[in-house]
Formats: sequence, C-alpha cells, structure tokens
Amino acid sequence: MKLNKSIKYLSGTLMLSAGLMMTSCEFLDIVPPEQAGLEDATENANATEGFLYSCYSNVKSLCGYADHNNSLNSGAMADEFALPEIWGEQALRFSYDLITPSDGVQFWNYNYKYIGQIHLFLENLQKAKGITEAQRSEWEAEAYFLLAYYHFQVLRAYGPCPITESRIPQETPSESYGGRVHYDGVTNWIVDILDKKVIEGYKLPTERDTNTRGRATHAIACALKARVLLYAASPLWNGGFPYKDWKNKVTSSYGDVDYGYELVSKTYDPQKWERARIACEEALKEAKIAGHRLYGTVESDLNFSETKGITLDKLYVPGENITDDFKKRVLMLRWMVTSRQTEGNFEYVWGVSDDNDYTPYDCMMPYRLLLLNNGNYKEGYNSYSPFLGTIERFYMADGQFLDTKRTDLLERAGITDPNREDIIKLCVDREPRFYAWMAFDQGDWGTLVANGSAKRLELKDSEEQGFDNGGTHYRNHCVTGFLAQKFVRPDRKYDSSGNGNWGEKYQRPLIRMAELYLNLAECYAMQDNVTEALKNLNAVHERAGLPAITEADIQASGRTLMEWVQNERFIELYGEGHRHYDVRRWMIAPEVLKEGVREGLNAETIVNPTFEEFNQRIKVDQPYRWSTRMYIAPILQSEIGKNTNLVQAPGY
Repeated sequence: MKLNKSIKYLSGTLMLSAGLMMTSCEFLDIVPPEQAGLEDATENANATEGFLYSCYSNVKSLCGYADHNNSLNSGAMADEFALPEIWGEQALRFSYDLITPSDGVQFWNYNYKYIGQIHLFLENLQKAKGITEAQRSEWEAEAYFLLAYYHFQVLRAYGPCPITESRIPQETPSESYGGRVHYDGVTNWIVDILDKKVIEGYKLPTERDTNTRGRATHAIACALKARVLLYAASPLWNGGFPYKDWKNKVTSSYGDVDYGYELVSKTYDPQKWERARIACEEALKEAKIAGHRLYGTVESDLNFSETKGITLDKLYVPGENITDDFKKRVLMLRWMVTSRQTEGNFEYVWGVSDDNDYTPYDCMMPYRLLLLNNGNYKEGYNSYSPFLGTIERFYMADGQFLDTKRTDLLERAGITDPNREDIIKLCVDREPRFYAWMAFDQGDWGTLVANGSAKRLELKDSEEQGFDNGGTHYRNHCVTGFLAQKFVRPDRKYDSSGNGNWGEKYQRPLIRMAELYLNLAECYAMQDNVTEALKNLNAVHERAGLPAITEADIQASGRTLMEWVQNERFIELYGEGHRHYDVRRWMIAPEVLKEGVREGLNAETIVNPTFEEFNQRIKVDQPYRWSTRMYIAPILQSEIGKNTNLVQAPGY
C-alpha cells in the first residue's frame, strides 16, 4: 500500500511547547508505520519535517499530569487525589489492583508502534530530497531522542523490555521477536543512544524558536538522560526488586555484559547513584546554559500579575497579617505552571500545549461556578479531590511540617469574615503552594474565573458544590472535601454571557527546572552529602517562599534527609505525572498505597452536613489496595501472543 500524496493533518492539531511558548506548526497525524512506498513522505523538506512531527505525536498521550484516563501517570493512580468511584476509570481499577493482562494498559503497544514509526523515518531520512545536511543531522538526532524517550516510557512502566534497534517487518514470526532485556541493559542502551546519537557534539540546538518550540533540544536530551539514570539508581531497580526469581524466557545482553536469564539486578550498586549524580549535574548545567531558570527568582515574576491587571485584593488567603509579599508569591506559583516563555517564564525545559480543557481543567473546576444569563451554570466536574494526606503534606508558613497529631486541625479557625467562618485550622497558616494549588470549603477557587472574581466554595451545600446524593451531579462530586486548582491561570475568566478565554492553549509540564534540582538533591541525599543535597533542595523550597531547610531542621523533625526530599517532590510536582513512579522506585508504595490509608473529610455521605458532620477524618470508601505485583504493569495478553519470547510481569 502506498502512502497518500498528502499527509493528513490532525483535527485540532497536536501542539508541543518546550518553554510555555505556542508553536505555529501543525503536528501531523501518524504516518501508517508499515507502508511500502514512502517516497512522498520525504519528497521535500516540508514533507520530511512533517514526517518527523508525526513521530512526536505520542508524546502528548504519555503526559499524565492530573489525567484520570491515563492510568500510569494519573495522580488518581497514586495518592495525590481521589476520583468518584462511579467513574470506573482505568486509573481506579489499577489502584484497586483489578488490572489483568486481558484488559491492561495500552502504553506498551502505543510506544512500540511509534518506535517502529521512528525507525521508518530514519530509514527514509537518508534519501530525503531538498534538505540540507545540517537538517538531516539535526532531524536524525531528534528521531534518536524520541527512540530513547519511548523506550524509557516502556521501561519505567513495565520494567525490563525489548530493545528495538531497527524496524521489525510486519511479517516477522512471533518466535523471532526479541524478549525482555535486563533493566540495566535497557538503561545503558538508552543512555548510549542519547550520548552517541544526540548529546555528544551538540547535535540538537540549545533552544528552539517559535515555530519549532516543543521539539527536542540539547538540554531536554540531557534531562532525559538524568531521569533515566536516577530511576536506575533507585531502590526498586538497584537491588530491591521483590521478585528475585523472576526469569526471562531468553538470555539478554548489552555491550560486554551477558545478563543470562536475569532481568533485574539482585545487588545494590552505589556507583549507580554516582553515575546519576553526574548526569543530573550535567542536565542542570545545560538547562541553565539554555536560559532556563526557576520561575519566581526575579522580581518581575513576583509582579507579573500587575502587568495582567490582577490586583492583590483578588486573592483571598485566610489568616491574620497576610502580607502583600505572601499574596504575590501565591500568584507567582499559579503563573509558574501556566504562563508562557513569551511572558517571561523560563521554568519549563520541556512541555506540551493542549487546547483540551476536559482534563484536567474541567475536572478540577467546581460546578455552579457562575450563573449565566440563560439560566444555566458555567461549571466543571467538581471531582479532582486531593486526599487529606495531600493537604497535610504541604508545609506550614514557617517551612515546618504540619503537626498531624494536633487534635484541633478540623476545628473552626476563627475567621472573622461571616462568609468564611467554617474554614478550619488545617487550612490556615500554610505555605504559599498550598493556597496556589489547593482549594477547600469556604476558600476560593481560581482568581478571576467567575466574572472577574474567584469562586468561594461551599462544599457542604448541595445547592452549591456539596454532595447531592444522586441529584443533578450524581456522577461528579467532591470525594474528600478538598479540590485542586493547579494549572488554572490567574487570568482564566468567564462572564455571565458564557464568553471566556478558555480557548487559549493549555500548558502542561514534561520537564521543569524544579525537577532537575530535586533530582540532584536526591542523588546527593543518597550519597549522604547533606550540604549539596540541601543546596539543591532549598533552591526549590525557598522559591516557594519558605525559609531554607537546615541540618538542625532535619534533626529536629525526626525525619531523614531523604524524607524531606521526597516530601518536597510530592508538593512541588503534584499532579505532574511523577508520583505513580516515585512511590514505586522508592519502594514506599506498600506504605502509602495500601488499603485504608487514603483519607478525606466526610464529603460524600451526607447531603447538607453540619460543620461537625463534614469535618471528620474518614477513610475514603473505595476498594484501594496494594499488592506486590503492582510495582510494574502487565503486558496485554494480545502482545504476549504476538511475541512468544516475552515473559509476563510477575504476579499476573
């Protein structure tokens, strides 16, 4: 079958953003990967570049963030937020340990589909017409970057996986496909691809212009390498994998190492942390060279709301003596995850831009946000509900951990405003990120969303955002008594006519500077280098408006340095697709994901509860559980049937 002369464009177009900048390029739909005649796809520079764009298309589908459908990245899959059980999403079934090989996650086949696509592109790139050698070299490096990226996506979700070094013909017999390769072998192969094909010689540009932003850069490639090595050094893959007798069906090797039938190393190797540290140092250095920096570290970032005409009185923070500087910090943190590079935001090393409001924006939005002139409401699904444990993880305003043993946390805080007298002590005197990204009963959601004002939440009132027990919002309701508002731009706005600025492209992070600092802090913490660990940890902690963490703080807290790093990572990267993998690679999942540990307020059992009825700590009434097999995902049985050399994940 021959490829059509004109390659079909995606409806709506996929758009990627590396620095929160809109790109004017349309990203092409998938070129069918098993076509015989592809000369039309490389007949000129535009066609060849379009073919390359098609190889990027899977990047968007791998972005989890607060996505409830994307079960392997979803915060609902971990311990970040709850969804209504009635939704029945795959993320919920995964967190209930109900996923089986017959209905497993599609990541495996999606990624290998695009890996085949990339090899097809590389085969045809060499005979592409009308391009310069410089273009050929750069586009080849981009393709190899994506090859490494998609292999890593499989590796972190499924564990040891096949290495596909060239396109496999469609007629290949099932017994001729390669089996899984040892985790260390896949890691080394990915790193070698990045080093030799992408990083060495600076084959990719330092930064992208408006038309190509979102495509790989040198800094992005270095950041990916650092993340790959960080995962490989982590306890799960560095001697801690619980299934010690899990064997491959075939032997595997890479380079000079023959792994035999072993798939995961059984012994701890501290050198893996050193290797990861070096890569993390390089990634941070190259990101800085490319002009990236932590947002909020210059005065213009803190004053950006003023340039948008947003005055500080638009932001409500409960408590006495709330300063203007504190409010500026809260607004800055909202801009940090939503503003663009053209607006002065250089935080994002790599990001994706999406015009689909459905996830996560509409799912976080409360219902009855604004009464419209036609008598209907502008509203969302009111359903992304942070667990009580999430709320408790945010620091106090002085940078210390919340004392969860306090018995008065769910009592009234004594707010003098009669419209907010039910705000509880748990939600007062917290750090700026708490007020930037979380939302609570009688607190505000958004900044200008409701005709130029924030929306005050009434999570106990069934006529507002409260539980209505099978009424109008029987499917969509707040599960825990809290809502989230991360990724909501401060200038997001709707008016009573139903007009608004929701058509603007929506920014979501793939790699941020904060992650690079926290990756490096983790490496130093695991090497017992307290000084360097705190230096990098505090870069993020202080940017959030908190005092620097000291060794004395660590000793007084009764927590280890690594626990401080893990907590900072939970808060800073909340809803960005990291937590699912973090709790597994650290091997703390049995503790934080086990049955009975996910809690909330009493928000979904009583219609119009009293203050006392609502503000009770209860277990979320869903069948969450953890079993050891949940460390990695099962391969779909249909894929096992296609490749008889594949061994299924243990426990499935």
